[in-house]
Amino acid sequence: MGAQTASQHGRAAVKPMGELPIPAHVPPTLVRDFDYLREVEGEELWHWWSHLHDGPEIFYTPHNGGHWVLTRHAAIAEVLADYTRFSSRHQTVPVAGKPFSLPPIEVDPPLHGEFRRLIAPWFTPKAMVGMESDAKALCIELIEGFRERGHCEFISEFALVMPIGIFLKLVDLPAGDRLHLLEIAEKMVRGDEEQQAEGFAAAFEYLDVKLEERRRNPGDDMLSAIVTGTIDGGRLLTDEEARLMGALLLAGGLDTVAGMIGFITQHLAGHDEHRRLLASEPDRIHSATEELMRRHQIANIAREVVADTEYHGVAMKAGDMILTPTSMAAVDDREYNNPLEVDFDRPNKRSIVFGNGPHQCIGAFLARTEIRVFLREWLARIPEFRIAAGKTSRVFSGRANAMRYLPLEWDIR
Repeated sequence: MGAQTASQHGRAAVKPMGELPIPAHVPPTLVRDFDYLREVEGEELWHWWSHLHDGPEIFYTPHNGGHWVLTRHAAIAEVLADYTRFSSRHQTVPVAGKPFSLPPIEVDPPLHGEFRRLIAPWFTPKAMVGMESDAKALCIELIEGFRERGHCEFISEFALVMPIGIFLKLVDLPAGDRLHLLEIAEKMVRGDEEQQAEGFAAAFEYLDVKLEERRRNPGDDMLSAIVTGTIDGGRLLTDEEARLMGALLLAGGLDTVAGMIGFITQHLAGHDEHRRLLASEPDRIHSATEELMRRHQIANIAREVVADTEYHGVAMKAGDMILTPTSMAAVDDREYNNPLEVDFDRPNKRSIVFGNGPHQCIGAFLARTEIRVFLREWLARIPEFRIAAGKTSRVFSGRANAMRYLPLEWDIR
């Protein structure tokens, strides 16, 4: 897994391993030449991640500012949940492109819970009843827009469009702003340091106007709850806290579901038996969704070491960053038998696809709802589909694994 010499998706040239500094407390035996922010060519993404099990269970890479990498499910789950030793104040590496913390996910308890409480009502099972109807209507509209064509580029025509359409309803923003917000969110989530900074700046510029409108005329939406709700003993959020929280909602509203749907669709396009089973027995979609998400975990987030510590025999210093990739948890054979295999009858489908501990994703129920609705509506209308002849998908590892290009085709019935 050598370092790239240049970016495949907008990153600056990557320095060779020998030119990157390695801290004095890191033993040479624990150093690996690994860069998780890269395009993966010629190999299924989780097979690529699984190669990390061929070395130390915890290792250090000098790329992306230098950080530790955990490779086993148990350690990843433990670190994600232990905010007293491993802070969430920076959840991405490198840190340089985003020198601030996004509430609530990058705020540790107890204040974390107060930020989270402001938006919690929009993510309850009861709230999902109406949202499921909206998701269904949007799915049908999108699918019918290209079904008779017999082909589509799935990412740009569906995977990126559906979740941000749902997000716009949650925050009561105009549907006409979708393309602009998609561009902003893509930079925030998948850009290099410069692009990430540009994305956040654009998000702040957009949100400042919308948040001020909600202060003057609040409604029944999440942005209104952010500017009118109180935390920390009864105070309103500062302007900075409100814009940061809004930016997080924008990025999160797009990213997890879009990435997950892309990888699930790629899998079904290449596995006739799984696709046909779910198309013919839609009652199995609910359980199958858990296994498809278990197999395609996408979040590769980080934690910051709070104080000098020894973790599983590895000496870490305060300020060290640790990558906790759920991608690795997905392929851990200590947690799952034949982890790379999709098995709808697998007895243990539990996963940390949405994190672990206090910072577990608040939108988990919404994401599950969107994916299940997508599978039901898509397979009811396009039960037979495949990767377009002569074309291949484009896949990236990153802060959230992503598929940038997925050309599909099907026979028109």
